[in-house]
Parts: sequence; structure tokens; C-alpha cells
Amino acid sequence: MLNIIYKFKYTIISFLLLILSIIIIVNYANIETKIEVFLPGYKPGKPITEIDNPAVKNLVKMALKFGDKTNISIIYKSDIPLNKPGSLAKLRLLQSKLEKMENVRTVISILNYPGSESYIFNDSIDIENIPDYLKTFISRDGHYALFLAIVEVNGQVEPIVRRITKDLKDEPVIVLSEASVNNKLFDELKRSMFFYPIVMFIVILLIFTYQTQCIRAAIISLFIPILASLYTYALYFFFGGYVNVLTAMVPSFLIIIGSAYPLHFYNATFRTEDARKQIGTPIFFSMLTTAIGFISFLFVKIPAFREFGVLVSLGLLIDFILTLTTGHELLNLSKFKSKRPPKTFGIRYFGNHVAMFILAIVIIAVAISPFIISKIKVGLTSTDYFSKKSDIVKGYEILEKEFGIRDSIYIVLEKKAGVFLPGDNKIIDKIINELSKSEYISSVDFPRNVPITVLVLASRTQPLLKHYIADGKTIRLTVNLTTPGSENLDKVSEIINNCLKEYNYDFYLAGTPFVWKAVNDSILLSQIQSLIAALSIVFLTILIVFRDFSEALKLVSPVIFATILNFVYMALFKMKLEISTALTSSIIIGLAIDYSIHIGHDYNKTKNIFTSVKNVGPAIIGNALGIIGGFLTLLFGGELALFKRIAILVSLGIATATVLTLTTLPFMLSFGNIREKVKSLRKRKEVRK
Repeated sequence: MLNIIYKFKYTIISFLLLILSIIIIVNYANIETKIEVFLPGYKPGKPITEIDNPAVKNLVKMALKFGDKTNISIIYKSDIPLNKPGSLAKLRLLQSKLEKMENVRTVISILNYPGSESYIFNDSIDIENIPDYLKTFISRDGHYALFLAIVEVNGQVEPIVRRITKDLKDEPVIVLSEASVNNKLFDELKRSMFFYPIVMFIVILLIFTYQTQCIRAAIISLFIPILASLYTYALYFFFGGYVNVLTAMVPSFLIIIGSAYPLHFYNATFRTEDARKQIGTPIFFSMLTTAIGFISFLFVKIPAFREFGVLVSLGLLIDFILTLTTGHELLNLSKFKSKRPPKTFGIRYFGNHVAMFILAIVIIAVAISPFIISKIKVGLTSTDYFSKKSDIVKGYEILEKEFGIRDSIYIVLEKKAGVFLPGDNKIIDKIINELSKSEYISSVDFPRNVPITVLVLASRTQPLLKHYIADGKTIRLTVNLTTPGSENLDKVSEIINNCLKEYNYDFYLAGTPFVWKAVNDSILLSQIQSLIAALSIVFLTILIVFRDFSEALKLVSPVIFATILNFVYMALFKMKLEISTALTSSIIIGLAIDYSIHIGHDYNKTKNIFTSVKNVGPAIIGNALGIIGGFLTLLFGGELALFKRIAILVSLGIATATVLTLTTLPFMLSFGNIREKVKSLRKRKEVRK
């Protein structure tokens, strides 16, 4: 009994740590879904006011001034046009239902907007004659109405919006707000933490079982990274970590990447009696270079990226340790009980002619890549999170198509001296009329048919007007942006600044779109920083390990080519450079360099590229198929388009790097030997002469 315990001591310890990790996760797990997690300076669990960003500061400043908590846009679809007699009956019922809901402070719509009563006849809307400022609330065809519900919140807003959405589930409406996006993200993240790892496990298990010809070895190869994921999350949650849209993917990444180490280990047990000694070094450097690819996110200012990089790197280290301890015990037992050796897939080196042909194609593709890559757009919006079938996306499509609105921002006007007077009405009219001429602005919302002094007095008792009037010295205009306007916030800001500079007002711009822009501005810089850091550190690591500059350059060439082509794929699939796609380059570098290391390490021993490809090629193919199969599972189920884009790009990148590693890399590694052989033959001929 003691001999068995000693023989499987690491397995027993791993099991005890597993129980402890589950207890910690159950008691300490937290999920964060806000867009602010992608802003430099964000601290998990801390209030937004601690973020040192102008867009956030203006948003907070405005919210405090106007008493904002959250605004909810509710798109109502009428079964008959709203210009037909009696068509407003259901609209009135919905308005009444919204106003009676808990936490709803007021509801603004075509039914109660100041001055709208002049355009309501026979319980219908005179759509043809309503002024522009009312067209915000009625679609062009009269089939849609827009409600703006202003909600009071004492605590978190997401549960309140979730309850309102649930209460409206039987109504023909779509609820839109940042809280709605956060709720949908929360649901998808919870789902992704369980659904995708399970599906990935099944897919990779089938691939590994076929390659190893041993289901026990395949299960162990996947069990080890699952353990590493749980240990990593336990540490993360214990020290106060929050899962966000990036860190939710850690288990999936560890299952896909970390399963390679036990797989290589198991294949090595059939080539040597001491697999740990022979394969331990290349696995270690594979882990190290992959971790470097992810740890490069430490050079990025966005906390979510840094946390993601650290967690995956930590998980890979734990996975490596488990492979050489628990894995060593269990995989050797699997090999002992296995009746068949692993599949080779018929892998061999296909010769120099094939390698040169593939290399020529890649070089041509890389040469023309700048022209293709220049077409990539940079940016992320709330709809970019989700697939087209999501209600969030459908709602914004209706806003764009039927109302001509994509987003809204606010102009907060403050009187430098005194208070707003009747004379300011003409100035505000001029501002609205001038701004409304821009192709970037759909409309500007502010009650204009009532003297501003009356509005200020009435705002003390009418909650609706408090949305526009903070006090006698501060008002705000809602600027509804077209799709081009939403994509060109700098241009919109310039137009507003030029318009307002001639008037005697202090003003500032605020709104969630500016927060998204701040995130988008940081994404491009983050991509450049992480890419340069990953390539530089990986190359230096390879150079230190192999101690030859020329050989190190050859070994990193497949990942360099694959990284460049990754941006080409992005352009061809018309993907934007945003949070998800910005991850893929460093991921491909970290994953694909493993294959080069295994080929290079074996080649230094055999000095025969045919033998090296035959030795490690099957495990490389098995792992690549596992990675591709694992990532492609992200294409199925769920509404997070972020994961789907990662799946496509990483799968293409790994496939590209695998082909290059097994064809062009062997050719380049053996090229030096070929030249030496040619020189040697020439010398022999000269000696004979």
C-alpha cells in the first residue's frame, strides 16, 4: 500500500489541491463585464471614478451633475403604422407599464415630449409634419417607437435592467443600454466558462485518442491542463481577481495549449526509456516561449490584457510542472497498458522542392501584405461583442435603419456668468440647426418650443425635464450620431468645438461612445507593444537556448510569417483590429514557436532533418489538430462574436505555422549542411584533379 502511495504521490497531492481549488473558486469567484475593464487605470472591483481618463471623467462629471444612473432605450415595434387612428393605444399602455416599474424615474417618448401634443390626432401621430426633434422617437415608416427610460439605482444597475427586460419579455420590444450589453456579456461569459471547455475536451479527446491510440493517455493529456486551470483560477480568485471577457477564456486556452505537453511526453515514452529526461527540456522551452507570448501583455497598459497574459502564463507553468510530476506517473502507466504505439499520420519531410515552392508563395504573400493590411479598420463597439443573431445587434440595426441613429453623445453647456435666459433659446436653436447639417449627426435632442427659463422652473417638479436641465446654469443637448459619426468621433468633436467656440458658454462632451473610443485608441498601441515584445523576447530566448544567431532566426521564421499572414487573414475576412483580434498574434507566436523548438531540438541531436520530422512531426500534427479543433469549437453555440473571430484567426495561424514548420523550416535548417556538403564535394573534386 505504501509503495503504491509513493509511486503515485504526485497524483494524490494533485487530487487534494483540486479539492482545495474548487472550494476557493466556489467561495471567491467574481465576474466583471463592464467596458471599463479595457481602459488603462481600471482596477477590478473599484469604482469608475478611480480611472484617470478624460472620457470617463466627463461621463462621471455629467452623471453627478444631472443625477444620472442609467438610461435605457426601448424600441417598440407596432403591428400597425403609428399614423393610423387609434394606433397609440398600445403605446400608451406600454408607457404606463414602464412608468409603474420599480426604479424607473421617468419615461420620455413621443407621448409626453414637450410640444408633441400638437402632432397627435385621433390617437395617432402626424408623422409627415412632425419636427426633426420628434423624429428621434418615431421611425421613418411609423412602425417603431423609441422610449427612453431613466432609471434610479441604489447599487448595481445590471440587476435592475435585467428585471425590466424580463418584465417586458411579452412585449414587442428590444431593450438597449450599456447594462443590457453587460448582462448579455455576463450570461455569455458564464456559459463560455463551462460550455466551451466541455466541447473542447470532447473534440481534442477524439483527436488525441486517434493519435495516441490510447484513450487513457488522451484523457490524462486533457486532465492535466484542466487541473492547471482550476489551480490558476483558485489563486486568482483568492487574491481578489475578477473574471472578465478575456480572463474567462483562460480555461479554454489552457486546455488547448496545455494538452500539448502531456501529448509530447506520451509520444516520447515510445522513443526512450526516460521520457522525462529526453523531452523535459524541449517541453520546458516550449512552455517558456509560449508563456512569453502571453506575458508580453504585461507591456500593455490595459489591465484586462495584463491579467489574461499573467493567468495563461501561470497556468502553463503549472501545466508543465504537472506534466513532469503527475503526468509522468500516469502517462507511463498508460504506456505500459497500451497495446498500440501512437499514430504517425504518415508524416515525413516532403523534400526541398516542396519546401522551396511553399516558401516562395509565402514570401510573395508577405511582400504584398502591406497593401492588404492597410484596409483593416481599428475599433470596437458594443455590437462587435455579439453575433448578428443577438437581440443587441438587432436592436442597434433597427436604430440605424429606422431612426438613423447609431449612438448618442451629450453636449453639456454651462453659463459662464448668470443663468440661462430667454435670449439663449435663439442661440441654442442656432447650435442645433448648425450641428444637424452634418452628415455625422442624425439629430440633436433638446426641448425647443418652450422658453428655457420656463424649462428650468418646470424641471424642479417634472422628472422628464431633469434629463435636460441640471439647474439654471447647466443644460445638455443629446447629439444622435449616424453610423459614420459613431465611427469618426474625433471629427464630430471638431465640428462641435468649431460650432460652439463663438458662443459665450463653457462646455464639455460626454457619453459612453467616448469611453469606447478610449478603449479603441489603446487597442492599436497595445497590439504593437505586445507584438514587438513577444517577438523580441521569443527570439532572445531561442538565441540563448540554441546559441546560434542564424539558427535562431530560422526557428522563429515560421511564426514571423504566420503572424504577418494573420493580419492578411484579418483583412480578407473583413475583421477589425479590436480586443479579440489583437490577442491572436501573440497567441500564434506563443503556440507555434513550440513546433520550431521541438524540430530544432531533435535536429541538433540527429543532424538529419528526415529523422527529426519523423520523430516529432506526429506529435506536432496531433497537437496542431487539437488546437485547431479546440478553437473551432468557439464557432458553435453562444452569441459572442469575439470568440468566433479568435477561433478563425488562431486556427488559420496555427495551420499556417504547422505547414511552414514541417516544410520550410527543415529546408532552412538543413540548408547550412547542404552548403557544407557542396563545398566538401568541390574540394574532393579539386584534390582529385
